[in-house]
Amino acid sequence: MHLSRFLPDSHLRERMLHLCRKVQEGSHPDVIELKAVRTLFEGHPFSIQMLSVQQVKVLNRVLFLTPRLPPAILRYRLRTHLLELYHLDRAMLKLGVRELSDEEAQTACYTRGLNSVRFSPLQCRLWLDQWLELSCSLKDTEASLLAHGMALLSTNYLSSSKS
Repeated sequence: MHLSRFLPDSHLRERMLHLCRKVQEGSHPDVIELKAVRTLFEGHPFSIQMLSVQQVKVLNRVLFLTPRLPPAILRYRLRTHLLELYHLDRAMLKLGVRELSDEEAQTACYTRGLNSVRFSPLQCRLWLDQWLELSCSLKDTEASLLAHGMALLSTNYLSSSKS
């Protein structure tokens, strides 16, 4: 996708391109960078309804959901699953990440797209803190950013220094 065709706002386009370049170059994005492009995920071009069927299938795989369903059902199931995570995140925020057992922390990370097998419970809790900072700041209409955030916050986690 060539963003210049879809994003007439040059400032927003540059922020999104910077975020993508950062991840491609092996750096871990900051939550503030994801929040800066959040409006792109509420409507055109990255809301769940605007994504191509192939993109919706990929996001279903990220959430461990089967991608072998008709497009309308894929979109509906993706959105409802994301909204469920959205509400679970608010409950986890109230409980506190520190109150989770080590196993619960690792399971919570895995459910949100981070392969937590290679991380310590402390590293999982730190990632969950970042995740909750993003998730709990979003509106339910920005559910697409939750799915994309899974990939963006999981990629390069602890494998690079921040830039």
